[in-house]
Amino acid sequence: MSVAPMAATYAYSIASAIRASLADRGNFLLQAASMVLNNGFMLALWFMFFAGFHSVGGWRLSDMALLVGIIMTIVGVTGVFFGGYRDLAATILSGEIDALLTQPRSILVRLLARDSIATAWGDLFTGAAILAGFAHLTPQGLPWFAVGWSAGLIVYLAAGVTFASMAFWLRGARSLARDLVEFVILACSYPGSIYSGASKLIAYSLLPAGFIVLTPVKLLRTPDFVTLATLLGAALIYAAIAAGAFHLGLRRYQRGSTPTVSM
Repeated sequence: MSVAPMAATYAYSIASAIRASLADRGNFLLQAASMVLNNGFMLALWFMFFAGFHSVGGWRLSDMALLVGIIMTIVGVTGVFFGGYRDLAATILSGEIDALLTQPRSILVRLLARDSIATAWGDLFTGAAILAGFAHLTPQGLPWFAVGWSAGLIVYLAAGVTFASMAFWLRGARSLARDLVEFVILACSYPGSIYSGASKLIAYSLLPAGFIVLTPVKLLRTPDFVTLATLLGAALIYAAIAAGAFHLGLRRYQRGSTPTVSM
């Protein structure tokens, strides 16, 4: 399938999903506002922490603001524009993809664009405010930020798709996939100085906080082409793993195989 029809299919589907999420304005505003309050509470805790400890392992408040702003905006954009990733495992297990198998459009694209999460707007607005107000971004650093943020978004979305693709093999993948995504977000909410040994290995592999936020922060603070190449390479690898896992599972699904292992 060529890129243009795929992009058109995605644009139409996600526009419909966003309109649906905005249909009940009162509920939408309530969900978005609740996420803003939740994020604000977490940020207040970090402000109080750095009021007492000005630096932790070389990380200062502006570095944490950059890290938190990146993960919040990534979660926000992913939820608004690729919201189907959150319940992708449940969609697979329920057999809802059957109706898409006969259609000549990318199944994964349609699944990702089938939903837009209202609370994600709260993440997006809060993250953008944090980046604008506390991350000390400079005009010179914006190109580095754009590349690092985009790579982090790809890794995060790819991790979500990979986790959800376990549903082609495991009956219990619905809760497992969502738990793993939550663990990724949690791992992305702490300074890189806390990771060492086995925890650092996990943060740069299974729960790729290292490539979602830590490496982008490093790229912003000390830009160099080695870090840039590492980050872009990681984004390509995680995207390839996600696409491979989903389409391998989809071929298994099309052959009539269903997951038999529970977790």
